[in-house]
Amino acid sequence: MADHADRLRAIIRTQTEIAASDLDLLATMQLIAERSQELTCASGAVVEIVEEDELVYHVATGDATPYLGMRIEQGSSLSGLCVTEERLLRSDDTANDPRVDAEACKRVNAASMICVPLLHRREVVGVLKVYSGVVGNFDDEAVEALELLTDLIAAHISHATRFEMADHDSRHDALTGLPNRRAYEERLAVETARAIRYDQPLAICLLDLDGFKDVNDRLGHPAGDEVLRGVARVIDDSRVADDAFRIGGDEFAVLMPQTDPAAARLAAARLTHRIATAGLGDGEIGASFGVAPATADPERSHLAADTDLMRAKARLHDEP
Repeated sequence: MADHADRLRAIIRTQTEIAASDLDLLATMQLIAERSQELTCASGAVVEIVEEDELVYHVATGDATPYLGMRIEQGSSLSGLCVTEERLLRSDDTANDPRVDAEACKRVNAASMICVPLLHRREVVGVLKVYSGVVGNFDDEAVEALELLTDLIAAHISHATRFEMADHDSRHDALTGLPNRRAYEERLAVETARAIRYDQPLAICLLDLDGFKDVNDRLGHPAGDEVLRGVARVIDDSRVADDAFRIGGDEFAVLMPQTDPAAARLAAARLTHRIATAGLGDGEIGASFGVAPATADPERSHLAADTDLMRAKARLHDEP
């Protein structure tokens, strides 16, 4: 474990790096989470943001990476207690600590942890948490290092709004409200890592609208925009809403965790049927889809689904 002088140098280096760069808030939190893990010899680090009665994993490093985006109830975790009490909390042995969700800690291999509140305008807006699979992993100097690092986040938060905390705008499509290509690529990497780690299937489905160009040409771009919003509403009403993205002009992506390609094709067929029968663009809009299983290379997996989609589009054009 790093000594006191090394920790202080690392914190000063982090502060300098943030000040000298053009990092946005999310990138700053990512950097500080990584430093937190390194300086405390933790196995994972998380920045959790408060959203109503839940805490959401907005940044995750190390062993916590597969859990990016996970939501936990405030009332059932040490992080939630940290928010309520507005003070740093440490658990040296989660298996024997009534304040923690022991089952959840066991699942993520968190035998010890530290939670530090993140303050914005004197209100707790989140938690910086580090954890380890080793009981009693964290000493008093680790606590001090985390407090200094959270001060860096707090200084950055002071120039941001709550909406910037979620980095919503940069990851969502303004027209449809769905997550965008950037969000898709990030989520694909996370879901791929999780699927491989736990040996679970993950399917990628790409959707491309049929007849969209004709609607744009015949009815105008405002009508085309309404079609895209209508497709987003159809998706939003389906079970895949939380894992759907608009990744291009009239192209959408759906990630299907714990789903093999055969089941994904059935789900995609149901979704495209709903789109075709929704009466969009004077009833002229349909959709084609391509499906592929996720592999260790997210880019290749996406390309495989895109190739399958192009075959489906070619078959459509070959039909009489």
